[in-house]
Amino acid sequence: MCLATARDALSGFVRGTHVFGLTKGQFSLIDLAAAALEHTGPAAVSVWTWCIADYEVQAFSAFMGDGRITSLRVVMDWAGAQRDMPLVGELQEKYGADCIRVTKTHAKIVTAVNAEWSVTIRGSMNLNANPRFEQFDVSDDPGILAVVDSVMQELWERGKPLPARQLDHAGAVALLDAGEVKQAPVSWAPPATKRWW
Repeated sequence: MCLATARDALSGFVRGTHVFGLTKGQFSLIDLAAAALEHTGPAAVSVWTWCIADYEVQAFSAFMGDGRITSLRVVMDWAGAQRDMPLVGELQEKYGADCIRVTKTHAKIVTAVNAEWSVTIRGSMNLNANPRFEQFDVSDDPGILAVVDSVMQELWERGKPLPARQLDHAGAVALLDAGEVKQAPVSWAPPATKRWW
């Protein structure tokens, strides 16, 4: 973990504040979550991710084992879940089939909630570290948390807690429930009669 750097990024983080930052890949979303948990103390955590690896499952297990995470819910993309099916199964074995919902997502979000804090972390970075520019926002704000939590509540109400081997693409798409998606007209481009390139 690159926790020291993530700690530095959140050094001034107190109740009711917001931190925005850019990184060159010095730390990951899981590092940022660990640093946030040092501020919040034990919290119920949710994670939105495209995929998951052994390292993240080990980190979640360590955080649950030492009490930093009191409960865990994961929203994961269908393609990532297919790629990482044994790890999805391992998460469900450790935390119950109801700990995960598989849908169509590219969001990278972590929430940490307890009686004192309503933290939402979001950004471009994955759970693991990547040596590239990434942005992040960390807020202690019940309003921001409510946006994420309301969607999660809907996912857990509409989705069934299925064992990893029973997850299917149609169910993941249905859980997204995006309706008919129409492409908006391009308003920024010059009129089609002129070639702008």
